[in-house]
Order: sequence, then structure tokens, then C-alpha cells
Amino acid sequence: MPAMPQSPAAIDRLAVVMSDLARAFHLSGGQGVPNWLAQDLTLAQVRTLFLIAHEAPLPMGRIAEILGVSVASASGIVDRLERHGLVMRRHRTDDRRIVDCVLTEAGRGLIDEMSGQRIEMARRALDVLSPDELQEFHRLVCLIADRSAEGAR
Repeated sequence: MPAMPQSPAAIDRLAVVMSDLARAFHLSGGQGVPNWLAQDLTLAQVRTLFLIAHEAPLPMGRIAEILGVSVASASGIVDRLERHGLVMRRHRTDDRRIVDCVLTEAGRGLIDEMSGQRIEMARRALDVLSPDELQEFHRLVCLIADRSAEGAR
């Protein structure tokens, strides 16, 4: 069944539902904050993650050059990202002296979350509901959020 065109009011309602849906699942997960905020990453680490996401595979020397730091500093940043399980290094098959950095699946998920891509995917998924169905879904999401909040106290 093709998606029904949404009026501006329905789109606004969808944004409210998405906000409450995020609230429901963050509370029910027991954390109350998005995963990317719970990572405790520095600005340099976040910047490096986005850099690797957009240009991977990226050799350590190039990371250092783009960030304007020494190779040792870039290596330290990547070390910490590796410990978080967000980045991995791999030697090139054609020249083992060159170490490329790529995102892990967890790193890609974190970038997607920070970029709002997951919210957009959920928005497209919910867009197939009629206005009445969306209202009922929203009621249920609020029920989950409220009951989760009560249980967290």
C-alpha cells in the first residue's frame, strides 16, 4: 500500500510522536540519554569519527594532516576510539606500512544516530500509518514512556 500524503498538521504530529518515542525507548533502556551522549567522547574523537565515516579507509597520516595534529596525536585519538569499539585499524595489503582506519559496525551506528539518520528511518516507517493509527500509536508510546519513568524512580 503506498504511503498517504501527509498534511502539515500530520507531519507536525509525527514529529511529536517521534520525540515521545525517543523518550519512551531511552527511559525503558534505563539510560535516559542517547547512546552517543553516553560514549563520553571528546570533540577531537567525534570529529575523527565523522572524518573516517566520510572518507574511509583513511590512513593515519592523512587523519593527522586533516586534523592538524601530529601522527602520534592522531594515533592516540584513534587508540581511544578503538577502545570504545568504534574504529578499527587494518594494514593495507599492497603496503603493510600503511595503516588505514575504518569504522566498526558500532561506529557506523553511532554516526547514524548522531546524524539523525535513524530518526529519519523511523519517520519513514511511521509514515505508512493513517492519522488515526498514528494517534493510537502515539498514545501507546506515551503509555510506555510514562510507565517506564515510574519504574525508573
